[in-house]
Amino acid sequence: MVIITSTDPDTGESARDVFEVTPPPAPGSEHSVLVQLVTGIHPDAVEHSHDAGTVTFDDGRRRIAARFEIDGTAAPVPPPDGQGSLFEPF
Repeated sequence: MVIITSTDPDTGESARDVFEVTPPPAPGSEHSVLVQLVTGIHPDAVEHSHDAGTVTFDDGRRRIAARFEIDGTAAPVPPPDGQGSLFEPF
């Protein structure tokens, strides 16, 4: 599931939308899927940051955060390609 939360910085009013993404994105493509989904819904949204699996945006009127969740908790952040190869046994 993708959770998109938008918040009005002036009033603090917040809205939470839940979207099911099927099939699940390929490992490593989660960030681009979140960006495509948010900018499709909020065309003026500009990515602000990406940290620990949450991508944040600003569209001039509200702050928007998007992340994947599994069973109500944040999905684990996949390691970058090749990560761990330094530590694998020979």
